[in-house]
Amino acid sequence: MNPIRRAAPWFALAVAPLVLSACSGAISSSNDDDGGSASGPTGEEATAALEAAYTGETGEPPTVETSPPADVNLWVVSCGEQVPSCSTPVAGMKEAGELIGWNVTVCDGQLNPGGWGTCLRQATSAGADVVIPVGIDCVSVEAPMREAVDAGVEIVGGGGSDCTAVGGDSLLASERLQLPDTSIEDYWRLNGQLQADWLIGKSDGAAKVLLINFTDPVWGPWITAGFTDRIAECEECEIVSTLDLANSDIAGNTAAQKFSSALVAAPDVNAVSVPVGGWLSAGLAQAVQASGRGGDLAVSAGFGDASTMDLVRSAGFDLGVLGYATEWGSYGSIDTAIRVLNGEEPQVQGDGFQMVDADNNLPAEGDYEPDVDYKAAYEALWGVS
Repeated sequence: MNPIRRAAPWFALAVAPLVLSACSGAISSSNDDDGGSASGPTGEEATAALEAAYTGETGEPPTVETSPPADVNLWVVSCGEQVPSCSTPVAGMKEAGELIGWNVTVCDGQLNPGGWGTCLRQATSAGADVVIPVGIDCVSVEAPMREAVDAGVEIVGGGGSDCTAVGGDSLLASERLQLPDTSIEDYWRLNGQLQADWLIGKSDGAAKVLLINFTDPVWGPWITAGFTDRIAECEECEIVSTLDLANSDIAGNTAAQKFSSALVAAPDVNAVSVPVGGWLSAGLAQAVQASGRGGDLAVSAGFGDASTMDLVRSAGFDLGVLGYATEWGSYGSIDTAIRVLNGEEPQVQGDGFQMVDADNNLPAEGDYEPDVDYKAAYEALWGVS
């Protein structure tokens, strides 16, 4: 098993059911005091939470060699090329696939299940050997995914979850196995947990949070659950309100206005949690700047990319982003596809993350990169170095 760099002991991941608004864009306020006995980080404990966020969790690339099969027709289905959180991993998969001589086709799903399904059906009609859906859950496209599997297409995880996540049959030949002894659900909950650690530390254990919940994918509420569970351990912290956003809000350019309204409706918050880093450049960062409250807010965001790293450098407010080596995950999905096609056991890929802000873990320029030469490792594994 690969070694893993752990920030601190895991916090419990079991959470009570979350009461979230059912419709996209609805704001639900929560000021209940349940009189619980949880004691939260203050002082030294808040500092420890912040250190845990900066350290994060990262593994190592696989060490078991494999040989890429020849003449493979790979289709990569993007959740939506207009969002960097989709387009960046897609570009990495295209790069890695072409590196090993595969024919790679990218299909833009345009941030909606109809587009994702169309791409899957096009891939099936084109005789794809393997399809990697990026950021797309099986449950959203179960019918076209099942058609692909029935036609002999191998489907490999690219950031979404299999239908087993909601009690269905497994349609993925394999998910990308990211960290040792960590399910895909635990992985997404860790995303929320590390954001919460950063906000707890930044607020000295007194975070009053506007939490954005991503309603579309299975993993959106998993991020919310990980965040909520960690915040619940902080006695003086509170989720003041929750804003539900969907892909349609990003595609329809309504997310920023809904977020601005949520900020106005929650004048006492000192912290904001955004599930997807790419959303910041879709108007949410500008909304914070325009609110006049940037000096009073700490804003955390999930998976970052080059655009969010640039925002960390220039935002003008306290911004922490989950630094994630996107291309490491991309190469990991290609490695998984190779092993699936070879009939080999998929390996843990090791792609983890850590929080980045202006003073910690921020590269001088460009995208976040971990202290691991993962590209060289994969080239050696595949015999193309």
